[in-house]
Amino acid sequence: MFYDLALDLSLAVLFIVMAGTSVFCAGAMWAVNRVVRSVSPRTGASLLFVVRVFPLLLALAVTLGLVLPSIFEYEPRSGGESVSLRLFLLAALGGLIVIGITFRCLRVLWTTHRAQRHWRAHSELLRTTETGLPVYCSKEATPLLAVTGIFRPKVFVARKVRENLSASELSAAIAHELAHIRSLDNLKQLLLKITQPPRWLNLFHQSDAAWLNASEMAADEGALASGVSALDLSSALVKVGRLSGAGQMGAMVAASHLLPAESAIAMRVMHLEKLLASEGQATAPQYRHHGFFRSGPYLLLIGFSYAICLHAILPWMHDVLELLVK
Repeated sequence: MFYDLALDLSLAVLFIVMAGTSVFCAGAMWAVNRVVRSVSPRTGASLLFVVRVFPLLLALAVTLGLVLPSIFEYEPRSGGESVSLRLFLLAALGGLIVIGITFRCLRVLWTTHRAQRHWRAHSELLRTTETGLPVYCSKEATPLLAVTGIFRPKVFVARKVRENLSASELSAAIAHELAHIRSLDNLKQLLLKITQPPRWLNLFHQSDAAWLNASEMAADEGALASGVSALDLSSALVKVGRLSGAGQMGAMVAASHLLPAESAIAMRVMHLEKLLASEGQATAPQYRHHGFFRSGPYLLLIGFSYAICLHAILPWMHDVLELLVK
């Protein structure tokens, strides 16, 4: 009975936190979409991503970091508390969320693995980057030029793209894909896909499209920061855009394209022209490795604060949980 109660309370709190935070984020999304227009692409992409995944991250943090420790600390193992109908319904809704997210995650990972394996079977190794990332030339029309995978990424270039781009243009396009890898954009895509709300919540879908455009322009800037020419990159965008009638990869594949279906190519070329006019290759943001390592001190500070405040918060959390049980 103790473990049933712990499971029901965890799922119920997960649903309550996700639902409440989603309402708050829906209201904040309008303001974020306006702010994104006045900040750098990288900052805009980060803001949009954080707002989109914040409900899931907060729900997991509260459930795993506060609810479960509170239950195991203060709930008697031999207690005879029964599960009320209200708690059962909330837990059922939380269970549906967990099942849905798990199913989507497995589907994206499997679809990505299967697509990557299929393209690899119809490709030949073109080159290996300085970081050891393999670049394959694909005999198929799709993907035109993309990096697939999350933990073991690979770059695939369609044969017709290789034939139509010059060596410097191809290097610029590959540098763009390397910038996606440094920013962990495929992992971010996975999180966005598994937390995608229903279609009728149009505001969130608009934010996903805005994140896609911002992340693509941020990757363009990352490519320039690595030393490629803005002219070569913009030329590669235009040429690949002319070849893009062959279609795109499936929506459930975690991959970053040079030119996604919803990417605003005209906006990206204009952005590159502005960077070029202002000597953008010298002033473009200097991309280091992805932000995980740079945020290490902040993560340590959060963990330290959590460890200090945990025992003060747990009694309060247990009182809140009692309200759900009764």
